[in-house]
Amino acid sequence: MKTLPILHRDQFRLWAVRNLQPLIFLAAYFFTLVVGNLLYATSQGGEVLETAGYSRGVLEFSEIFSAGYWILMLMPFVVTPLIVMLVRRLSSGHLSRLADKLPEFTRMDYLVLTMLCYAFLIYSAWHGGIFSVIGSGTDARSSVQTRFLILGQLGFPARIVLMSLLNYLTFYALIRWLRNHGLFWVAATIVNTLLMAISLTLLNMKWPILIFDIGLVLTIFVYAEKNVYFKVAIGAALVLMSYWAISNYVFRAVVVMKPTGVVETPVVNLPVPDVVGTPAAPAITLPPPVLQPTLADRVEHAYQIGRVLAFSAFNRMAIAYPYYYQIFTTEGRVCGGLLEQAHVGPACRPSTYIYTRIFGKDGFEGRGTSPAAVHISAYSLGGWPLAITALLAASVILGLFASLPFDSSATVGAFSIVGALAGYHFSQLPGEGPLLYDHGVIWTVVMLAGYAAWRFMSVRITRSPVQNA
Repeated sequence: MKTLPILHRDQFRLWAVRNLQPLIFLAAYFFTLVVGNLLYATSQGGEVLETAGYSRGVLEFSEIFSAGYWILMLMPFVVTPLIVMLVRRLSSGHLSRLADKLPEFTRMDYLVLTMLCYAFLIYSAWHGGIFSVIGSGTDARSSVQTRFLILGQLGFPARIVLMSLLNYLTFYALIRWLRNHGLFWVAATIVNTLLMAISLTLLNMKWPILIFDIGLVLTIFVYAEKNVYFKVAIGAALVLMSYWAISNYVFRAVVVMKPTGVVETPVVNLPVPDVVGTPAAPAITLPPPVLQPTLADRVEHAYQIGRVLAFSAFNRMAIAYPYYYQIFTTEGRVCGGLLEQAHVGPACRPSTYIYTRIFGKDGFEGRGTSPAAVHISAYSLGGWPLAITALLAASVILGLFASLPFDSSATVGAFSIVGALAGYHFSQLPGEGPLLYDHGVIWTVVMLAGYAAWRFMSVRITRSPVQNA
């Protein structure tokens, strides 16, 4: 197996790489949930809520800003670092020995596997009639209907291939490129990145392509040898541009003008949900049709959309937390406990229930979701005992990822990046999300285990070592 040469990282970068998964979890959780709630607690909290498209009524909840409210919100910053340190001490040696047994992909194996993934994806899209509905929808609401249609017709297995397996394979190729393993890996990275950008955009959703882009930036941060911070800064800027561009596409946003040439911004409240397992977007403000806009009109339009997106990023998860704590503290387990949720298709899920409590019957009830971080979701099903258990379990998983020898091979390195993205998902979703949803870690584990078994059997059959790429 080809091992990666050890990079000489500066002290900050080395610390960040060693703790990448819990850092991503805590940073994403802080900026998407904690910051918003800290703002709600200020004298400007009502204004922040109204600017983001929500009601001030949430500030009248009886349990908001109580001691339990803050403890539940802030305990990841105490629990997770301690558990990660403990897990690392206990598991590093065992995981290093396991990592040594994972083979690298040969060029031919990688090519065949990647082509099979894309072939299955194309077949699923064709069989589900996806190509006939892509790009339909003339406004934000009809665009969401199109999204549900695309995801339903594409099917869960194809979404696993797209959002889990191909993500991993692209990160893997990029690591091989960054570690100077040949032109094949340069070409594989470029082709995969372009195809993934197109495929994920056509899902008509924001977060899958943003998570993919963030994964690429994290890979560069961990494995680039020169000008690392400059490359990461460029990558971060491209991620922000991607967020703006994909949001315009998903919301079907257009430049707004009056016949006189003056930009007009009527308020149109359109709560736009994502699919089950992803956060619901808040109310957005979009303009009427275009009338030969000038450059100034386009700049004003870009500013308006950017402002809406900025408020969305800081409030879409934050606003759900007061509802979770208030409802499941005062009303109990309105969707049942853990056992009820373990059934297939339960009548009530906390994420869809909270969505309806926030947005009412807007036509997306039962499909639109407002999920919460792993321990907050657990609180809705089993109170404090389950919340603490869920946070401990998630922290153990993040600790296992943080214990991986990330420089041992590209196979392990790419899996470390997948673990960092799982950290993000733990900050946004219930515990099963980062593990079992279409972007879940388990599917990458299955692929790697299957490939390792195949390589082992090939060696046994041929009784000669298979040469690595």
